[in-house]
Amino acid sequence: MRQALRAMTISGALLAAFALATGCSVTGAASTGFGVWKNTQANQLDTTIWIDGNQASRDELKQAATGYSRWTCSGDITASPTLKFEFKKPDAIGRIRSIVINIFQKHEARYSDQPDFIIVSRSQDPESQMKPGVVYDLAHLGPDFKVLNWKGEEIPAVQLQPGWQYMMNFVVAADDSETAQIFFAANKPAGPKTASH
Repeated sequence: MRQALRAMTISGALLAAFALATGCSVTGAASTGFGVWKNTQANQLDTTIWIDGNQASRDELKQAATGYSRWTCSGDITASPTLKFEFKKPDAIGRIRSIVINIFQKHEARYSDQPDFIIVSRSQDPESQMKPGVVYDLAHLGPDFKVLNWKGEEIPAVQLQPGWQYMMNFVVAADDSETAQIFFAANKPAGPKTASH
């Protein structure tokens, strides 16, 4: 279902571009074009995300097509990375109810439909959720958070496979919710952490 909706959105963006380029149905193209513009405005909460100290960059074109806030993170990323995020406009987000992180591995030509890792707070209390500006070591999250594997079993830590590609879904449930997709590759084995940005 999720993939079908994603395909429909991308198809709409492509139809709009084709109509504008060929001069077809100005009103139809304008309507679809407005949908693409609306997607670029969605999730514009100016979230900044770092994985192992590497700042992710937003992919505006893909966001316009899908409506998701899409990011790419490159650089040295270990098998058990750190994560940090900031909200440049926290007032726009409002009251945060929960933050959930899902990490999917790339399976053949696409990303798996089931996450390899789910990271959540042990408590449903909004005050117990992950906080902006804090560097979280996904290998040592501490007692306030739990990591689940693809079977739903609790495991000690996130342990990625070096050389594999991953997609992280960073989901903020709030007054103005956001879902960010961050694409990255684990290219170093887990090791001692260095100072993060």
